[in-house]
Amino acid sequence: MDKLLSGAVLVAAFFVWGCGSSEEKTAGVQSVSSWEFEKVDSLQFEIIGRPVLADVEFGKILLYDGQKSEFVILDEKGALISRFTKSGDSPDNFGFNLLLPGFLSESEIMMAGTLGIFVYDFSGNFIKKITHPEPQSGGVYTDLPGKSIDHFFLDGKNKILSKSFRVFESTLADAQFYEKFRGIEVIDSQSEAKKALIAFAPNSRFLNGNGFIQSDFEPVFSADEGGIFLAFAGDPVLHQYTWLGDSVSLEKSIKLSLPDFGEITGQPLKSLEGVGASTSMLTASVRKISKWNDKVLVQFFPGLSTEEDLALDQDYENGNEEEAKAKIQKLFTERKVRLAIVDPLEGKQLGIIDFPEWVNSSGFVLDGEDFWFVKRFNPEAEEDFIKLYKAKLIEK
Repeated sequence: MDKLLSGAVLVAAFFVWGCGSSEEKTAGVQSVSSWEFEKVDSLQFEIIGRPVLADVEFGKILLYDGQKSEFVILDEKGALISRFTKSGDSPDNFGFNLLLPGFLSESEIMMAGTLGIFVYDFSGNFIKKITHPEPQSGGVYTDLPGKSIDHFFLDGKNKILSKSFRVFESTLADAQFYEKFRGIEVIDSQSEAKKALIAFAPNSRFLNGNGFIQSDFEPVFSADEGGIFLAFAGDPVLHQYTWLGDSVSLEKSIKLSLPDFGEITGQPLKSLEGVGASTSMLTASVRKISKWNDKVLVQFFPGLSTEEDLALDQDYENGNEEEAKAKIQKLFTERKVRLAIVDPLEGKQLGIIDFPEWVNSSGFVLDGEDFWFVKRFNPEAEEDFIKLYKAKLIEK
């Protein structure tokens, strides 16, 4: 069904909510057609399988094939730099991956797995392991391009940025799970000091007494020395935080105007008893936040509401499988992943645009001003390569 239950358990994240002065605005929508992507370069690399575009930085491209636990590093011309796998019972095996891998430095990559955050050099040699604040046995893994573990510099220190996996001895069926929840984990890459940050605001929909699956509240974010922009998947509100020492202060929250975005309301807590990790790719969600120059890019899917999603579950339970499949087909035909461009200073949406026909709209990786996309998949052809496009977003 649309709910993909992990065979493992656990996955969660939690933070300290910024308590500085804040304001809430509703973003006005300006022109929806004044921006477009312009293709500037492309590369093709021969590879069998379905690798995901994980990260682009330092003039290098990182691909990851989860089925093989294979890492592939290319230069921006498509030449192979390194290729290695991490699997089996070796001491440097990360377990089950919780996020896509990402670059940590000009010579290191990192992977968040159930056994910890593992750092390797480009040849796959183990450098170190950073333990999780809580033991992990599994969780929901989304292999959308760019949904990788990240890093940024704060006060001259290289910080690892990840969604938090803390659950505080609670489950999705417990009210205290949502009360204690923290969205991101900031980790000093040298000292390994960890801090969980950003709770649900007191008026958050996720504190309405209902329970939610992970794809309803998954945190998506972008951080740099200036602060953090964050949204929770099923709540179209962009929160802006500034750094306050090793914590954060909420500056403003901008209600986004995202067309056809289904209302996520949750379901009775009791209905989630025994559910360790669950997600839906059919419900409405903000899927990615990217800081781009002085703008913020919000990738979103205007999917089903909680009510519509539960009704679809009921169709399957009642044996109406063909009817349910028709509804899903209709959903993906009528509603597409789109990109909102937001001016956070003014609290305005400068545009909502569609992805080009020549790219896979599941996502992108942003490196400076360069957008990296994967070529649109051709279901009728057996492709033994991955093709990437580099593009610019320009105002017409």
